[in-house]
Amino acid sequence: MPELPEVETIKNDLRELVAGSRVERAEVLHSSLVEWPGAEEFVRRLEGVRITGARRRGKHLIIELDSGDALVLQLKIGGQLLLVPPVEEPRKNVMLVLYLDGSRRLFLRDQTEFTRARVLNREELEERLADLGPEPFSGEFSAGCLREKVGSRRAQIKPLLLDQKVVSGIGNIYADEILFGARVHPRRKANTLTEAEWERLHAAIRKNLAAGIEHRGTTVRLYRDVLNRPGGHQHHLRVFERHGEPCPECGGEVARAKVGGRPTHFCPACQPEDGPGDGEALTLL
Repeated sequence: MPELPEVETIKNDLRELVAGSRVERAEVLHSSLVEWPGAEEFVRRLEGVRITGARRRGKHLIIELDSGDALVLQLKIGGQLLLVPPVEEPRKNVMLVLYLDGSRRLFLRDQTEFTRARVLNREELEERLADLGPEPFSGEFSAGCLREKVGSRRAQIKPLLLDQKVVSGIGNIYADEILFGARVHPRRKANTLTEAEWERLHAAIRKNLAAGIEHRGTTVRLYRDVLNRPGGHQHHLRVFERHGEPCPECGGEVARAKVGGRPTHFCPACQPEDGPGDGEALTLL
């Protein structure tokens, strides 16, 4: 699932490979893709405009247009943007095609069909992004900021990390790696974390996301960059989907459980469940 590092990689690829291109025609091939403003208007507002840049906010990919609008994509679980050529034209699961000048095309492919798209003006885009939490690499995001936002809550820490209103861009893969790096059990209540643990958590968020960007994203299953290349960070994961394997720190067995309804991977020895829980059993998968 594209999280912050994957969307950041795609954004950088678009800036390098697509910025400056003119969209000659747009074709929507799957009716569920367009959430705003309606398929016909969506296509009309894309045709004839020039792509001026790309940026990211949380997991939102924002393709900037010279009309003042922006094409905003949420790639969800399996969304891919592929530039043809040099990539071979995809034959299946295509949801959108942008026909660019120079006989190039940008294909949006998603075999899960969960990707969603909007064309928004500046005011609509600002409203869309208003509720997102701080960017992990921004100056406003600190251990103190994180503690102030959720430190008094009795909610489990992993679902809070996944809440895009708390901090933007973190998904299931990086949440597991972050919590392992911080040595915090995924079911710890936020109000039980110490100051030192908040500091470790903040540092682990930045470290793990930066590593994901450096390795051009994590390809566990579907993620590809704009040139259809897999990421490399999957080779550096320490606990995610490593259940049953030795912990890279202590040699104990990595466990898997459901936390907040999400498959979760952790080391019970390195991430002890300190203090009494709420009585709910931790059922291993």
